[in-house]
This record gives sequence, structure tokens and C-alpha cells, in this order.
Amino acid sequence: MDAPEPGLSSLIFTLTGLPALREAALAQLAARDDLTLGVPGGPWVPAVLASADPCAAFRSLETIPGVELVEVVFVEVPASAVA
Repeated sequence: MDAPEPGLSSLIFTLTGLPALREAALAQLAARDDLTLGVPGGPWVPAVLASADPCAAFRSLETIPGVELVEVVFVEVPASAVA
């Protein structure tokens, strides 16, 4: 059985205003292989998630201390998931 094809999701993270906790959250997000971070703007950080299980990835992102909100802006569903 082939591994599921990863789909892409565009996300916006809203991070805490507490500097130490914010830096720790950014470090934890940056360490993820499935996530590419954009340039932060204020408390917001855009990102692209490449995951075969975006729901599980999303849930794990929500639990990172310092992440106040994860908004899903766009989700690409791979053709193999629709067939």
C-alpha cells in the first residue's frame, strides 16, 4: 500500500504577546519538518503545512504553548484522496 500523498494547507498562527513564550512557540514551529513558516507580522505568522493527515497535524499545532489560534486559510486535497 502506498503512503498517502501529502496535501498542502495555508495557515495563520496567532501567537501570544508574552516574549519568552512567543519565542519558544516560534522555535517549536520552526523545528517541524511538515511546516514552512513565513515572515511574522505582529502576532501573526503565516505558514504552509504539508501533511497526509492535516487534521492530526492541526490538532498538534493547537496545543503548542504560546499558540493562541491556528486559522486554516486554504486546504489542497490531493487527487488520490478524492478518487
